[in-house]
Amino acid sequence: MSVPFPPNRRIPAADALASASLPARVREALLVVHAAVYELVIDPLDRLIPHIEARLMHVRDQGARHSVGISYLDQAQLLARRQRAFIERFARNVDEEFAGLRDASREPQRPLDTPVAMPAFEDLRLVDEDEADEQTEVKAIALRQESRAPLPIHLLCQRFAVLAESPAFDPGRLPVGPRRLCELMLAAAEASGFSLALRVALLREFDRAVLAEYAGIAESINEALARLRIMPGLSFVPLRVRARASSADAGDDATPPQPEGERPHTGWTATPPSSADTPTFQLLQDLLAARRSMADRFRGGGFAPGTGAAATGGGLALEGVGAPTMPGRRELPTAAVLEMLRGAGDDVLGLDIDAIRQWVLLQGRHRQGEAVALSREDADIFELLGLMYTQLQRDVRGDSAAALMLERLRLPLLRLALADASFFLRAAHPAREVLNAVAESGARWYAADDVDPQLLLQLERIVDAIARAPDDLGAAFRAGVTALESQLQAVARRSEIAERRNVEAARGKDKLAVARRRGTTVIDQALATVRVPAFHRGMLRQAWADVLTLAHLRNGEEGDDWLALVDATHELVRAAAGQGAAPDLVLLVDQWLATVGYHADDAARIARILTGTEDEAGDDAASRTELAMRLKARARLGEETAVDDDSGADALQGEARVMAERVRALPPGTWFDLPDEGGRSMRRRLSWLSPVTGTTLFVNPRGQRVADGTLDRLARDLADGRARIVTADEGRLVDRAWRAALQSLGDGRPREASR
Repeated sequence: MSVPFPPNRRIPAADALASASLPARVREALLVVHAAVYELVIDPLDRLIPHIEARLMHVRDQGARHSVGISYLDQAQLLARRQRAFIERFARNVDEEFAGLRDASREPQRPLDTPVAMPAFEDLRLVDEDEADEQTEVKAIALRQESRAPLPIHLLCQRFAVLAESPAFDPGRLPVGPRRLCELMLAAAEASGFSLALRVALLREFDRAVLAEYAGIAESINEALARLRIMPGLSFVPLRVRARASSADAGDDATPPQPEGERPHTGWTATPPSSADTPTFQLLQDLLAARRSMADRFRGGGFAPGTGAAATGGGLALEGVGAPTMPGRRELPTAAVLEMLRGAGDDVLGLDIDAIRQWVLLQGRHRQGEAVALSREDADIFELLGLMYTQLQRDVRGDSAAALMLERLRLPLLRLALADASFFLRAAHPAREVLNAVAESGARWYAADDVDPQLLLQLERIVDAIARAPDDLGAAFRAGVTALESQLQAVARRSEIAERRNVEAARGKDKLAVARRRGTTVIDQALATVRVPAFHRGMLRQAWADVLTLAHLRNGEEGDDWLALVDATHELVRAAAGQGAAPDLVLLVDQWLATVGYHADDAARIARILTGTEDEAGDDAASRTELAMRLKARARLGEETAVDDDSGADALQGEARVMAERVRALPPGTWFDLPDEGGRSMRRRLSWLSPVTGTTLFVNPRGQRVADGTLDRLARDLADGRARIVTADEGRLVDRAWRAALQSLGDGRPREASR
């Protein structure tokens, strides 16, 4: 249901939009959208600012450090003074965004395959441990809101494309999209002089209280544009299949398209819940009935009424789950079952679902004084949850904390499912959200130290609160989801910061490796045409290679120092061959060797040897051997960046070559299942791939570096089946367990029994 926006006299005039050179109809439509954005987005934020001030004051009063407390007090007072100016800037930014709609749509976009320039050596820096990255916040908010309202946003992208006379907008460039609204709000906050901490606080409150209703906001804007006859009949956007070029037309060097239905998973957290909910509970009951009918046929018809163990009163454990109530047995009401489970406590701790069912029947028999049975609906719920739990526990490590939390959640989930069968029907049910977070924290493809300890602590608190909830389990699960969302966002922020540090370090190592390789190439080219004694060749490839590596790092290929040293390399080779050297070459070599860390005496000695000016009287074999040993023991600049290459001399062929091209085309942050040293499959994130050396960097879910390697090795593992790409279509762990449970009932649909 859309959120209405009645006329509001407080809406400011859109001066930039009113004076923009736009067609009258386009201007009219954008004025309506501007009013809607102010009414639904900007004005609610204005009303929430006093709550943010109160939070800042509360933080100050919690015993923070004196300097931090003063800072929070200053920011709270600044926010109070500049609240009106901040809101006006926000509205003006939206006005200017709409006024420049057609200009912005024609700005050239950078091609996706444009290489990103590597940072200069002097630009590298460490990241503050407490640094709050507002861009990371914006990206997380945009990803979350776009996944919650994909169709309304897609329709807005189409309608704004009509207004801008351009192709369809990307969600990140949509003027009323979550990302642009956050960016416009941050621009207004920065112009108001707010600190980084205050801007991040505003952004989080904006997401929590305003953008939480973004689906309704987008629908309202869509309805307003439809009433203005802007694509009024647009109700859905059909999926378009990308044209695929044949291998004969594309050639061997063409990048292979991604297989259909295999979208790589790149998020830090699990994929959003599947939109394909189970239609009705009746369908699930039909599946169970078909399964029992098939089982009875295999048993030879099952038990006849009034016969067999189930009718003797001593066969409770043999009673068919969900079978019709036998004659002489009373049916337990659902309320009675819930009452027994509510007081079960430690009596059922550690029991599986079927054992709990038997415990309930035994308790009912003791209370009623006669044999009892569950109703068909209750028995079906016991069986469905048992199937789901069995599938879920197969993917959870038995020695993990998640296994113990799943044990504690079994009874609350059973009570919730008996009271609310929508647990099985809604993929986004709060209980399934909590269950999935707990299960994925102990997934078998993660190591024990891959999971954030603070997240585990929060999960244990949530599970403990749910297990202790006396009555309203639905509210307990909803509160758990609320606490879980903020914790997952914090974990994602910490992981991204850690990943960014590792990527910057990997880029620096890669730049060093490239410089080392380039220096070695220059020396080899110079030695290729001149015969030089072995002792001189060793010095050039050790001491002088460090000089060339440092010069390449500092200046690159076009630097004056690099070009001068390339010429000096050729002069040194000629001098070592006895062809003489320029007088200033000794001083040049001496200075550069001292620059890369050689002792002054060794630098001067090496310079004289390389330039052929060494005094023959003092140049004995013992002194040269001693110098050579010192050079060999010295750590070489860039030698730690060497990557073990197990690919051999053979180039990639066949399937491995195809896989290498596919990996190059993957988006950053794609997850892989890789084999570890013990052969176990572990889930790792490809954070960086060097376009020059083919070096790969893999991190774990906490952003910590766990594996380095090469593209060739990864391609061979993919081709041989030892590694695989994780796709977003696999869904969450709980959704996979539920699909497997339905599959065990007969491919997820009722079947006719064969005659």
